[in-house]
Amino acid sequence: MRRMAAWSVLVGVFLLAGEGLNLFRLYIVRWIAFGRWQDGLMTLAGLAVAFLATAFLGGFVYYRDKKRGKLKREGWRGRPVKAKRSERVAEP
Repeated sequence: MRRMAAWSVLVGVFLLAGEGLNLFRLYIVRWIAFGRWQDGLMTLAGLAVAFLATAFLGGFVYYRDKKRGKLKREGWRGRPVKAKRSERVAEP
């Protein structure tokens, strides 16, 4: 049941991103054709919705992979970096 809920959230956000891009597509044509400021505002709103939904999807995948330990720390040119050990100070 949890998987179904997670998939429904992901599909819903994916559709929201698609709707944002569709708003952008529709209103950019209207803005170019008629030059009304309302159409320019809706164009920016469509881009904002698409960006926020895409950022949510990316964050969701990143958090899931981080939780499962699939991410590794990489340095310059993609080389693995050793984790720094914290040195413990011996108490007298």
